[in-house]
Amino acid sequence: MPDHVTSPCPGTILVVDDDDLFLRVCSAVLRHAGFTVEALSDPTRVLERLKGGRFDAVVSDVRMPQVDGVQLLKAIRSHDAEIPVLLMTGQPTIEAAIQAIEHRALRLLQKPFEVDVLIDAVRAAVRSRSSNAPIRLHEKLDRSLATLHMVYQPIVGMAVRRTMAWEALVRCRDGAKDALDLIKTAEVTGRLSELGQTIRDAVARDAAHLPADALLFVNVHPSDLDDPHLVSPDSPLSRIARRVVLEITERASLEEVDALASKLFALRSLGFRLAVDDLGAGYAGLSTFASVEPDFVKLDGSLVRGLAGAPNQQLVVAAMLELARQLGSQVIAEAIETEAERAVLSSLGVDWMQGYFFARPGPPFHEVSVTLLQAA
Repeated sequence: MPDHVTSPCPGTILVVDDDDLFLRVCSAVLRHAGFTVEALSDPTRVLERLKGGRFDAVVSDVRMPQVDGVQLLKAIRSHDAEIPVLLMTGQPTIEAAIQAIEHRALRLLQKPFEVDVLIDAVRAAVRSRSSNAPIRLHEKLDRSLATLHMVYQPIVGMAVRRTMAWEALVRCRDGAKDALDLIKTAEVTGRLSELGQTIRDAVARDAAHLPADALLFVNVHPSDLDDPHLVSPDSPLSRIARRVVLEITERASLEEVDALASKLFALRSLGFRLAVDDLGAGYAGLSTFASVEPDFVKLDGSLVRGLAGAPNQQLVVAAMLELARQLGSQVIAEAIETEAERAVLSSLGVDWMQGYFFARPGPPFHEVSVTLLQAA
């Protein structure tokens, strides 16, 4: 093996091939070149591994019994539009090449491979991932913002058996695969403020159809508290502030927000109410509770799931309810999925509830079934 391939070459590579011998050889060659390699003989597990770890490139065989390489490439693109993929085949055809290009494979390599050709191709893939990452992330966020829209999940009051509020949740038809991915992309690109403004303006537009006596819960990142747009009386959301509850959703500390008390005071002066998410999730949730003195708190879903069969968990919820009562905060239990969870929460004194048991997020502003509320 040539000496030059032993020089360090950072990058984590996922190698996929159902041929165990070839998988071991290919992986050994890339490790010798300095790459970190994970070898996978089952192509059906590729998406699972891509979700569970960070890879700089994928090297995959084209012909495999469970899933062929082109089908795998399509699936990878649905998960990650940017990761470089190199396909290898012992029987290259024009059709395979066309399909590889169509789904943006970086290269189609022939088996058996030449060591230098494979290593150079993988190095180029890692470099392309690194050099194009900032541009691609900005492009990804642009696509996300262009297709951004809101869905709304009802929050019900069990005492009155009706919908009291809706929580606004962000969705994108292109770009980010979910809300967490969207926020991370905005963080990395330094565009959290732009994302926050886009979301709040979208909610304000939808609010024209909000029932007269209902509230809107709108998620805000701690960094939004430093955004002048949020506290501007002329911003679209500020014009309906008395109908809006700003929900601080990140578990990150608020310590980095300068003059936190004065900013919260300014928001309350505009008419906004404040909520803290994830109460009971740990120290961050409790410390945020103490700092914000919220009008509403949301019990973390980990306290709600399986509550009916967990007496100790019920004691924790009861303690949280007493703490909130003493501090003057209304409690909302979220992530309710079963009648048993709802019944225990009701017996503990929780009135406001949210979760799939009542309704999934949907278009503005869909109501919870009256029959369901009457039966609960």
